[in-house]
Amino acid sequence: MEYFAKAMAELLGCRSCYVAVLSASGLEEARIGDAPADPSCATMVERFARKGTAEDVASLEPINSRTSFVRKLIGAEPPVKSHSVIGRFASDERTTVVFVAGWRPAALAASEIPGLAHTVRPLWKAAHSLARQAPGQVDAQLWLEELTFPAIVVDQGLHIYAVNRGGRVLLAKRELLRMEGGRLAGSCASVTESLRGAIGKVLIESGTHGWFNTTVPLSMDRQQFAFAKIGAVPTHDKLGQALIVVPQFDDVQGAHCIASAFGLNWAEERIVARILQFQCPRDIGAELGLTEATVRTYTKRIMLKLGINRQSEFFLLYHLTQSPFGAGRRENWVSRPASDGRLDEEGPMRLRTAGKHSPD
Repeated sequence: MEYFAKAMAELLGCRSCYVAVLSASGLEEARIGDAPADPSCATMVERFARKGTAEDVASLEPINSRTSFVRKLIGAEPPVKSHSVIGRFASDERTTVVFVAGWRPAALAASEIPGLAHTVRPLWKAAHSLARQAPGQVDAQLWLEELTFPAIVVDQGLHIYAVNRGGRVLLAKRELLRMEGGRLAGSCASVTESLRGAIGKVLIESGTHGWFNTTVPLSMDRQQFAFAKIGAVPTHDKLGQALIVVPQFDDVQGAHCIASAFGLNWAEERIVARILQFQCPRDIGAELGLTEATVRTYTKRIMLKLGINRQSEFFLLYHLTQSPFGAGRRENWVSRPASDGRLDEEGPMRLRTAGKHSPD
């Protein structure tokens, strides 16, 4: 619940977030921010949770920031006019999750709500996966190897304490990151200093913030954009150490996760996969036997379903549907859409898996 609260606060640009889970055994609560627990809100939260929600998408809507109910859950509104959001959805654990996040400096635009609503359930599932896998007093090397992406544990001086298999491969390439005298270094001095500064910030804030609350670009090259996510090591015995994870991009899995989360058919999934490969409409059409105009029509329809306005937002959605743990641990929440939607000429999907991403 805390992982999810922190993720929702970051996604919505809020400083506080309240999360409640209603099950047959009662109501459980978690919150980040300054608001103290207030038992008087439990009845209203349960009433809102029992209103029910659609099976395929979360309910998400702005709420009146002046409502005392909101202030009790997430704390007082700042002096400058701010905004808050309430949501509700049914989880796979046969529970109903309610969350209230605030305070946003700007209200949610109507065009933002559909896309954000579709991201809520995947975020909860990823947070639930993290919670199940979060180690207690366990050797760092054991749980590091459970992470799919390259991962490295360092202190503020960038001394390396542990590296998983993917991290060793990444360091051996000496392109994005490398090891020099037992310390981690970036591809240039500015990247190294950015890592050092971000780790210092994470270690200071680790008592109030959670996993991966800082991002550091490792390469701004258009055809090899890469970044590191940095957060506190998720064990209580590793104070003074931070976890660095470098996402590796799987175009096929990314398109499949987006299609599963948003209910796209297979034809649309194939378009998304090629967009994640940076293919232009002309190349996509040539590969799938479609005209460029048809590909553009498909793309516009997909973006409408996802509630996004720019193709760069496909990559944001890709990140939101990923778990840092192995694909086997994602199988229970990632499934192919029921609709088929095949194109005229199928052919096998053989897309490259590459650590590439473009910010544009």
